[in-house]
Amino acid sequence: MIRLVISFFLIFQVANSANFTYPDFRQCYTKNKHSFVYFGDVRAVAVTKHLAVAYSQTKPKVPYVKFDPFLNLYLFSSKKTLKPVHLKSTKYLKLGEWIAGMDDTSLYAGNFAKSGDVLDSFYLQNAKLDENSIISCLCCEVYGLGIGAGSFIGSEYIKRFIKAKNIYYGDIGVRFEKHANDFIVKSVDPFYVNQLLNVNDKILKINGKKVTSLKQLNQTVLFAKPKSIIIIELLRGKNTLKRSLVVRSRMGGGYLSDSFLEKKGIFFDDDMKITKISKKSFAKKSGLHVGDKLIQIDKKKIMNQNDVKEYLSSIKSKEVHLLFDRNDFQFFVKVEL
Repeated sequence: MIRLVISFFLIFQVANSANFTYPDFRQCYTKNKHSFVYFGDVRAVAVTKHLAVAYSQTKPKVPYVKFDPFLNLYLFSSKKTLKPVHLKSTKYLKLGEWIAGMDDTSLYAGNFAKSGDVLDSFYLQNAKLDENSIISCLCCEVYGLGIGAGSFIGSEYIKRFIKAKNIYYGDIGVRFEKHANDFIVKSVDPFYVNQLLNVNDKILKINGKKVTSLKQLNQTVLFAKPKSIIIIELLRGKNTLKRSLVVRSRMGGGYLSDSFLEKKGIFFDDDMKITKISKKSFAKKSGLHVGDKLIQIDKKKIMNQNDVKEYLSSIKSKEVHLLFDRNDFQFFVKVEL
């Protein structure tokens, strides 16, 4: 028997709850539940008549077409005809809109509460959103794929993953943030050759288009092909400048998280432990091991990857000293910038 769980959550006050009618997503559940398909023990979502996509932090035991190491997405092929969902662009998704997370056994409904910046990772207030659930609007079209912890990857990334022959993401050596109504450079990669942007530069236009959101700004960079050119119009102090930047391949870990130290062959998890060391890299030659934990740079304590990026962006020194912990043994590694 299929278990159908319906829960509703509000992020705003309802003046007269007695007269308020909760939206009914059951028709969307009925329409989309047949789009779930299993490949081994991995639940996937049909996106074409013969292709399905799934999020997984572990490698599936069955064959797959391709893998996105940044988003942990897998594409599967089926000889059997599938019933695909209809993907809808997240640009139509509005704060407060009723949306639902559903899988082949359950349904959770709530309000759209928050939009991600780098990825289309969204949050459904108090809802479960299991891995490989689908995120539906009231019209029953699908905004994205649930990845657990109340978040999901938007349809733009899924469509790009399906169509792309090669998995890549662009990088121009800076990370952005929104400050009040402005979009500024938050951090600058010190290993990026010929960097033309500075911390606190205010970004006005990208490729001739006015910047209206962090999602637009980041996706323009992330979806750009390596070796292509991105034109940035910016405000630095009182001067309006235009810069042409060469796109390089983005490096980093899950959800495109990074510390800028990937160019030295060092990849971290959320706890700042090394998860991977590139062959023939600085990290390999320096004797670093998987599991070593970065706890400090110079005199700056490090808690996460953003701490690393912000510190590396702020200093003018030509070298830094990384303090690692390995089974209670601590040691420094010098890195030239």
